[in-house]
Amino acid sequence: MGKVQKIIIAAFIIAALIYVFVRAVVFVGDGVVAFVTDKEGQVLGQLHKGVNIVPQGIVTTIHTRYVPLNGSCDVAVTIPVPPLEIIKSEHYSIKIPVVINYTLEPEQLTLDLHRIYSDTQYLQQQFQIRLVDSIKQNIARYLYPYYQYNVLQANIYKEVSAAIVKLKESFAREGVLIQDIIVGSIYVPDYAVYTEGRRFLLELLTQEKISTIQLNALQQQLKEDELRNVQYLEYLEKISRIIAKNRDILKYIYIDKLADNVKVIVTSDKNVPFDLANDSQSESLKKDFDNFKK
Repeated sequence: MGKVQKIIIAAFIIAALIYVFVRAVVFVGDGVVAFVTDKEGQVLGQLHKGVNIVPQGIVTTIHTRYVPLNGSCDVAVTIPVPPLEIIKSEHYSIKIPVVINYTLEPEQLTLDLHRIYSDTQYLQQQFQIRLVDSIKQNIARYLYPYYQYNVLQANIYKEVSAAIVKLKESFAREGVLIQDIIVGSIYVPDYAVYTEGRRFLLELLTQEKISTIQLNALQQQLKEDELRNVQYLEYLEKISRIIAKNRDILKYIYIDKLADNVKVIVTSDKNVPFDLANDSQSESLKKDFDNFKK
């Protein structure tokens, strides 16, 4: 093999290595967890710290996404005091503001890493959902079967602390290490606020009941009006068919309206509107047209 050929082959190998390095080698440093996606956004895999070779990058375009290992978020815990949740006002709810500081552990992480990257509220929502559920379970006995404000006020921080312990254990199993949770000032509605809420709720329910009764009455009236309209339409169609067969009836109606004492019978050689031999049919038709004239 000549020297020139060796140089060409060496240059080709070097170019290939550079191509592979640029396209398929990804370096992950400290403080982040990384994963790669294809150009459609599908996750191809999670990367470890240091040098990573992604074979898919040789044949297709890949994108590297980085998520910070350490984060912090504010979580607003709102728990309505039963049965005032119907009012949907935080004024009648227990409010617990917390700040959560956490660290992601890439080797144990089971949460959707792509969701964490693409939705900045995802982890916050997960923290909130689980913390609300845990606190609700702990304070349920203070809310049912009746509201025990004094006892709840005396034990609320203890119950929240117990819920935080459960929260940390839950997320630790999924690769999220909660370093610290700072609890702010807790608001618990007192008896005066609770009583006010019950009165307001009673007014709402009373008004809702009245509105429901009125709505049902209106719907019933509409149904009755619709039935009357259908019956009247059928009546008009019946009159229309009779007039179509007996055109001289319109003359009868016109002349008959001139005076109450005028009795009119309109006949023609070709078309007789009433069968005078049939008294029952004559009476029925006369009644229809008397009504129609009105």
